[in-house]
Formats: sequence, structure tokens, C-alpha cells
Amino acid sequence: MFRIISYFCVLLATSSCFQKKSPDHKPMLLVSIAPYQYLTEQIAGDDFTVYVVVPPNANPHSFEPTSSQTLKIGQALIWFQMGEPFEKKILPVLQSKNPSLVTKDLRDGIPMIGEGCCSVDQMDRHIWLSPRLAAVQAVMIEEVLSQAFPEYASFFKENLAKLTASLAALDSEIHEELKKVENRSLLVSHPAFGYFCKEYGFTQLSVEYEGKDPKPQDLARIRKQAERDPMELALALPQYNNKGVQLIAKEVEAAVHFIDPYSPDYFKTMRTLSTLIQHPHDNCH
Repeated sequence: MFRIISYFCVLLATSSCFQKKSPDHKPMLLVSIAPYQYLTEQIAGDDFTVYVVVPPNANPHSFEPTSSQTLKIGQALIWFQMGEPFEKKILPVLQSKNPSLVTKDLRDGIPMIGEGCCSVDQMDRHIWLSPRLAAVQAVMIEEVLSQAFPEYASFFKENLAKLTASLAALDSEIHEELKKVENRSLLVSHPAFGYFCKEYGFTQLSVEYEGKDPKPQDLARIRKQAERDPMELALALPQYNNKGVQLIAKEVEAAVHFIDPYSPDYFKTMRTLSTLIQHPHDNCH
């Protein structure tokens, strides 16, 4: 409660700083996490500034913006959300200065996977790791932008067509690359890969469960499961505690690789993930 009040105090004290445009005089669009910065930029083009709320290497499930960060994003006209806990906390603050702020939940209409993830609702929000579903979300982004800026609608639709074609090609590329992989199980530090696994026929075994680090008995259980279902690849994420996954990977002789699913370089991330699955023992940690 104190933090929310402090947000309001900072915003009220600096009300003269708020304009409808960001400091570079471009309308500001807000995304909660970096992968959607890329998708939004591809559709919106250079006439808009796309700002990411969660900074690099921060855990979006536990992240809380500071008052100064909240002040900086107060100029946003549209916010593309993903259901992260911090969104509900700061939305009233942003709306107090901009009642016309448009919000869009990019989970709308997408069947969610329950993965024991992220402790708040136990639902997997890492939807973008399926290029097919990322294309569905890109359509949502275009629709909101076209409604808010109708003078750009044809431009947005043209960009959307290019983006969805690229995502479809990426999806086909990954399907082709992974269809011959025999080992279909992945050991992961955080259950971020549910949609990827569902799309391409893999399973993930997460060391973290319900947003909590594993206890010794949890590690023992996961180790037994990993031994029953041999795994060649262990994925460690920079936003999370990776000690458990590294320990188990060593015991079951799985190759450990770091990957950042929250990277703004969407296509590079997806291709890197595919390459790691195909060649887990190349350049491993």
C-alpha cells in the first residue's frame, strides 16, 4: 500500500511532465515484457516508441516498478499486458493521470496451459514461445493499434501481413528441424517452455514449481524422474535460480545451456532454442 501511495505522490508532484507523447515526440506504446516490444515495433513502425516495463534479466513474475519507472511510463497511450502481478498494482496509478489509457490483455482468447507456474494463478503466460500463437497475438496488437490510430490502419495491416508470414516461416523451419530429434524431454530451471513443447512435441521437467525454488525432497523427486526419462538438454534462465537445474543436469549428464526467453530478439531466441535441442552438447556450460 505504501508503494502504491508513493506512486501517486510522485505522479501528482510531476503532473506538468506528462504529455500525450514521449520525450522523442513519438506516441508511447507500452509492453510488459520484451518479446512483445519486437512484435509491436514490427507492426507500429518507426513513428511510435515502444517501451518495455520489465528491465532485462528481471523476473517479470515478481517484478515491481519503482516510482521513477512508473513516472516514465505514465505517458503511454496503449499498454499490451500479459497478466503479470505488477500490472494490476500500477494500472490505477497510470489511469489516474491518463484515464484514456487503452489496455489489451494479449492472453485473450488463447487456451492457457496450466504448468504450476508463477504462483499467482498457476497458468503459463509464456505464450510467445509458440510462433503460431505469437502470430495470433500480433493480430490483437494490430487491431488495437488500428482502432486507436485509424490513419495508420493500412500501414499496420501491411506490417502485420509481413510479420505473420515471417512467424509462419519460422514455425515451419522449427518443425522441420526438430522432427528428427529422438530425445523429446527438456530439463528446465523455470517452466517457461510449455507452449513451445506443446507445439513441437516435447515435454519439460521443471526444477522450480509454483514460483518456488525446490526443497531437497523436490530435488530428489525430480532427479528420479530425470533418470527415468533420460534428458540431454538442461535450460537455465538468467532471471531465475539455476543451482537446482545445474545440480540435476550434472547428475544425469545433461548439457546445461543458458537461454533468455524474455529477450527482445525474438527470432534469434527461437532459432537458438531449436539449435540447442538439436545439438545439446555443443558449447555447453
